[in-house]
Amino acid sequence: MKQPGDKLGSAMEYMPGSGVYEINGELIAGVCGELKEDNETMKMSIIPSVSTPIEIKEGDTVFGRIQMTRNSMASVEVLKVKGKKRSIGNYTVGTLHVAKMSKDYVSNISDVYQANDLIQATVIKAKPAIELATNSDNDGVVFARCDVTHDVLKVVDGELWSEELRRRVPRKISKIYGKVQV
Repeated sequence: MKQPGDKLGSAMEYMPGSGVYEINGELIAGVCGELKEDNETMKMSIIPSVSTPIEIKEGDTVFGRIQMTRNSMASVEVLKVKGKKRSIGNYTVGTLHVAKMSKDYVSNISDVYQANDLIQATVIKAKPAIELATNSDNDGVVFARCDVTHDVLKVVDGELWSEELRRRVPRKISKIYGKVQV
C-alpha cells in the first residue's frame, strides 16, 4: 500500500500514470493505493484504495438541471453520470447549444426547455468545457414542473400537460420522462 508522497521510482525509467506525479525526476504517489508497474507502456500508476471522483467523458449520458436559457444556448448543471453510483464531486456546468437540442428546428428555446427542468443529455465534448446534446430520442426532459403553477407536469398523448392550467406545456421530452430519480 502506497501513501501520498511516497517515492516510487525514477522518471528516467517510468512515465507517471494515473495517481502519480513527477517532481525533480522522482515519481511520487498522489493517492493511497496499490502500485501498478506497466512494463509495456513504461508507466507507474496507483490503483486507488478508495473511490475517486467521477470524470465526465465524451459519450457519457448525464442528468442535469437547466440553470438558465438564452437565445442560442442553455446552461446545464450536471448532477450525475448515468450508470455510475457515485455523484459528481463538484459543481459542474455544461452548455447545450440550440442546434444540439432537437432533431427538429428550434426557433424558441423556451419551447424546448425551461429553467429547473431535469434533463438527460449526451456529452459530445468533455474538455476544455462540457458540451451537451439532446437531439437523441432518449434525451430530453425527464422531470419538469409548470413554470406558472409549479405543479408536476404529466405526459398526456406524448406531450406534457399542466392539470391546473388545463393546457399543453411545450418541452422536448425524453422517452424516460417520469421514470427517473436523479
